Amino acid sequence: MPAFVASPLDPRVYQLLADAGFSDALFNPRQHWCCELVDEYVLQQTIAVVERLGVADLLREPRTADAILDASGFVPAFWTPLRWLLDRLVAARLATRDANGRYRLAAPLVRADLDPLRREGLEADPSYAPAFALVDEAAALYPAVARGETTGDAALLRRAGLWFAYFSNANGYYALTNRVTAHAAAARLVDSARVLEVGAGLGSATEAFVERLRECGTLGRLASYHVTEPVPLFRRRAERTVRAAHPDVPLAFGPLDMNAPWEEQDVAPGGADLVWGVNVFHLARDLDAALREAFVALAPGGTLVVGEGLRPRAGEPVGTEFPFQLLESYRDVRLDPRTRSTAGFLTAEEWLGALGRAGFTTLELVPDAIAIRRLYPAFLAGAVCGRRPPAA
Repeated sequence: MPAFVASPLDPRVYQLLADAGFSDALFNPRQHWCCELVDEYVLQQTIAVVERLGVADLLREPRTADAILDASGFVPAFWTPLRWLLDRLVAARLATRDANGRYRLAAPLVRADLDPLRREGLEADPSYAPAFALVDEAAALYPAVARGETTGDAALLRRAGLWFAYFSNANGYYALTNRVTAHAAAARLVDSARVLEVGAGLGSATEAFVERLRECGTLGRLASYHVTEPVPLFRRRAERTVRAAHPDVPLAFGPLDMNAPWEEQDVAPGGADLVWGVNVFHLARDLDAALREAFVALAPGGTLVVGEGLRPRAGEPVGTEFPFQLLESYRDVRLDPRTRSTAGFLTAEEWLGALGRAGFTTLELVPDAIAIRRLYPAFLAGAVCGRRPPAA
């Protein structure tokens, strides 16, 4: 198999990133190449899964996702992952979808050998190993989940070691959004700041934020830092790790279910100057309600920073989602065709609209993902920022 070739990146993208304060230590040709290779790897695993499920044979004739689900005997809960697989083929122009929602292969599927792709990626950057491992694990589970023999939550979420490795700044693939969001959050820190982090997980974003404050010489601005995470296993590990690495930071750890009223969980209204989180708000069942809770938790003039993978276009599948399509918590959200068209990642425009509906003003994208998207549609990592008006 020939060496993987990434799509060319317009040099103006790097200028836009530099204008937003990001150096080539974070965004560079190697990072671009590795991210594109992971996306290609996901596409090849998608093809492999579609073949193993027997779906490729059914796609010789136009069929809806419902018809494929019924013909294959898959459990109803697999409809959303199935639709994602089909849409990924459409995005790659390997299949078509007509006005009636019927899918059909554009040509017989040809699958590349996965081993050379993985090897090539790890030779370029060994830190991407957890990304390949998670994709491989999910690909192996798709058939069992489709047949109802297990669920993604039961099978994937028990792989603690897999998640510890993936949700880490040592994983170059995942760390990108942590670093981008930490950069945006640190730039908006005021003196004597009271910080609330939502959905800290294993603490990798927490560490990225503290490290960024040290780099900027602004760690002294922190008056308090309340780190929240609803999963006890993740929270305990995050507390051990972050406290050991940063004993001089005024940290407090506790649970917070963003889908329940925050005040009832000891988050005082107006008690924070900065609320932030990475890859968490897209899991809110009712996004508008969760963002409104964040608004209320902020003092007037306070800032919300939401770090997310930004979907290039509404409804377009993103390779990063491949493992998470199996998780009910990822899919179980309230959708609206006008404001939140798909579960998981939102577009930059959907995020800006959601923050605006919650009452936030001075809305900003860091970096300017919409401008970058005109030059490179696959750009994902970004932070969405909004301010609670001083008089609100």
